[in-house]
Amino acid sequence: MRSIATLRILSAPPVRWALAAMGVVLLAGVFVTRPREGGTVAPPRTGSAESRCEEALTLVTAEVRWPVRCRWRLPDDGLQGQAYPPPKGPPPYDDPRVEIYVDPGQDAAGLAHTIAHELGHMHHTRDPRFVPEWLAARGLDPGTRDEVWTEDYAEVFATLFSPPAGRWRAPTPMPDPAALADLRARFFADA
Repeated sequence: MRSIATLRILSAPPVRWALAAMGVVLLAGVFVTRPREGGTVAPPRTGSAESRCEEALTLVTAEVRWPVRCRWRLPDDGLQGQAYPPPKGPPPYDDPRVEIYVDPGQDAAGLAHTIAHELGHMHHTRDPRFVPEWLAARGLDPGTRDEVWTEDYAEVFATLFSPPAGRWRAPTPMPDPAALADLRARFFADA
């Protein structure tokens, strides 16, 4: 609980202006992320980021084999999560895990999709042996950059193992339902 003195300092005009420049506004005594253009004000944070993730994890149908750590997303931070897949290696890969950056206005289904996306990165690990087969199955050029096919793989995983999100966060075309079923059987039978 913030003290009255802390709220007074944070509410002082110079501090308030600096926070506003970062996209944070004071709403009913709680600092929340200012909406993007055309958006709505995010509701105040309720509970912890961890408790929000625990709720969302109940909607993810893939087996969760790695720790999922959650924290509130910083204002104007577009990053929704980060995966540090096995095999273990030099930092940050010395501790395989998923980190999720929770937006206060994100609903449980959207958060579940984000978690499943990062779990998709964990699923492919850092083992490149399956990449040629994945690229062929997705109709992608054999020279496709890593940052493209890994996002494609993670987004297919999220689409298969989380509630419908109504969005596709990869720079590739979304597979149709028949292709999704084929990819699930070929690449995700153990998920």
